[in-house]
Amino acid sequence: MVKISPSILAAPLANLAPVLGELEQAAADFIHLDVMDGHFVPSLTFGEEFTAAVAAATKLPLDVHLMVSVPEREVPKYFPLKPFYITFHYEATSAPLRLANEIRKAGSKPGLALNPRTPVAAIADIVFAFDLVLLMSVEPGYYGQPFIANTWQRLDGLKKLKEQHHFVIEVDGGISDTNAQELVRGGADILVSGGFIFKGNIRERIASLRKVVE
Repeated sequence: MVKISPSILAAPLANLAPVLGELEQAAADFIHLDVMDGHFVPSLTFGEEFTAAVAAATKLPLDVHLMVSVPEREVPKYFPLKPFYITFHYEATSAPLRLANEIRKAGSKPGLALNPRTPVAAIADIVFAFDLVLLMSVEPGYYGQPFIANTWQRLDGLKKLKEQHHFVIEVDGGISDTNAQELVRGGADILVSGGFIFKGNIRERIASLRKVVE
């Protein structure tokens, strides 16, 4: 079954507690946290302390996406929080296999994110070490961008790679009820949505996503 991972970067962060409650009532599958360091991407968002506060305020599992330039330094900060997934970027490290192993040993599932310009073929030799591959369908760093058209070809390549290995495909960026069904048909297992979910009634928006993909 397809899972929905709302990106709270698009939520009203100053009044987040009731939003988390609404996400629980809407039966969201994860809370997606976009951690940005202001170096790997221009934006600076939140870190492990904010993530800890979110973890304490919700029963939903955490889907932590680290858009950071030195994941070797940042990844271990999230181990005590026991996120379901900890995802870092392929483009940010020369030691992805070691990092994946450390995440798994800490009790979380390792994920590997790919920027829109990174070919899927680049990870063919290392994807066996990951439980999740996050395909960015916008340039990382800002929410609200339009969906990039070449995502469809890249998703097809990732789906073929998935036939040889065991991982789930997560797609992040520009996702709404207008393209969710086609993404799932193309191989997506988890849909990350921010602006679409939080710019309307949260429960209705999540329900509309589930309706078109199920």
